[in-house]
Amino acid sequence: MNKLNLFLLITSSVLIAACAAPQPVKDNSATKAKADAAYAEIPAPEVEGALAPEVESNESTTPTIELSTSTFKTTPTVLVSPAMAGQMAGSIDVIRRNPLAKTAMEVINAYLTGRGYTVVGLESQAQVDEVVQLQADIAGNDEDLAYVAGLSVGADINITYAGSIQDGEIVIDLNASEASTANLLASESVRLKSTGEESQRGLVQKAVEQGIVKLENKIRDRLAEQLALGVQYKVIARLTGEFTDDQAEEISNIVSLQIRKKFNKMQVVSMSRNTYDLLVYADPDKYEDAQMVYGEFMEGLSGLAKVRKQNITKKLIILEIQ
Repeated sequence: MNKLNLFLLITSSVLIAACAAPQPVKDNSATKAKADAAYAEIPAPEVEGALAPEVESNESTTPTIELSTSTFKTTPTVLVSPAMAGQMAGSIDVIRRNPLAKTAMEVINAYLTGRGYTVVGLESQAQVDEVVQLQADIAGNDEDLAYVAGLSVGADINITYAGSIQDGEIVIDLNASEASTANLLASESVRLKSTGEESQRGLVQKAVEQGIVKLENKIRDRLAEQLALGVQYKVIARLTGEFTDDQAEEISNIVSLQIRKKFNKMQVVSMSRNTYDLLVYADPDKYEDAQMVYGEFMEGLSGLAKVRKQNITKKLIILEIQ
């Protein structure tokens, strides 16, 4: 199913249910008073920072989920968006035009903010245009834009979400991936059956609220381990000068052996004669930002080649070696 239409299906399905014949109005004041008293004795769900579901029922069905207590050396930055295959601008349109998709994003953002993450958005069209152009500069139109978008805005984690109707139940799918590598960290799926009492927004809130708590519990311990290595930066270097094979090999050796020692860890994703794709884990106490990481490449290759920055964002460094 085209994910662009997923939340539209949610809307249409609930609207169909809403068109059913109205039931006779009864005086339930006494019953309601008893239910209110019983409900007041039920503990509220322990979901820190998330929006409470807008439900018309007097019973809470959101389970209490124990939250992970793992801590981070550096607080991750998170980018949240609808799951889309294609232009990132399409995700922005979904958020702007579909209230349910926007509600889902707001619930996720509120929960993550309450848990101490830095949450960034892509609702600025100028920012989207920059992401698309950056994506084209790096790898052409086949690259996953969510991956490059995360790098552009400095995210450590990309979280995407989608919704659908299956067998009369709402299904919310959440995925979390590393922004620097696009590797999947964790996924979660929640199924909820409407009782007919929830509002459209309340049902989506409830499902997303459950899903994001479970998803974050899955990835938190793993991320705490990874971030203990340092802040992760992606470095793409291109040799654009006129170098002999021996000179190119010498530059490669300096990057692989000498500049590597400046950081906690360097992982070579790929390395050809003229292009290096690297992941650098930098000590946040020594390197405050990407510009300082870039400075190590300038200093390391000084006297052998000129290093010029092509583009630097919070987590992505694109440089030329001339």
